[in-house]
Amino acid sequence: MKMENAYMTVEAALIFPITMASILFVIYFMLFQYNRCLMEQDLGAMALWGSLEEAGDTAMIQNAVQRRMSEMYRDKYAVWEFTGLNASLKKNRFSAKGSGQLAFPFPGLNFWGSGSIWTAQAEYEYSRLAPVTFIRMCRKAHKAMEK
Repeated sequence: MKMENAYMTVEAALIFPITMASILFVIYFMLFQYNRCLMEQDLGAMALWGSLEEAGDTAMIQNAVQRRMSEMYRDKYAVWEFTGLNASLKKNRFSAKGSGQLAFPFPGLNFWGSGSIWTAQAEYEYSRLAPVTFIRMCRKAHKAMEK
């Protein structure tokens, strides 16, 4: 009977699970970042849209934006769950806030937070430009250009 060393098998049995876990972690972290970026992009667009909404009653504008937020296309989000979406208009400043979460698949290995959930929040705020203010700014610019 010929004796062979089995150290390569032992090394492979130790290295392979660590390598696979690292690759899966990186993939899952990339999914989290992808969903976070999509959420920020959608909230930024929503805040910009709300700030450009035609002048009118504050409640009417908030209802229109809330309706648009509820109709937001959510199938593009991979394994993401929204925990809050809110739009508000106060003192001519429009803000859109949102938060979401992603469940970490390995409960015992979440070193960055408590539990097995990763969360992200975003908030965008824009000032609405009143027509009178816009006309005054245009006149100032016109006078400056004439000089």
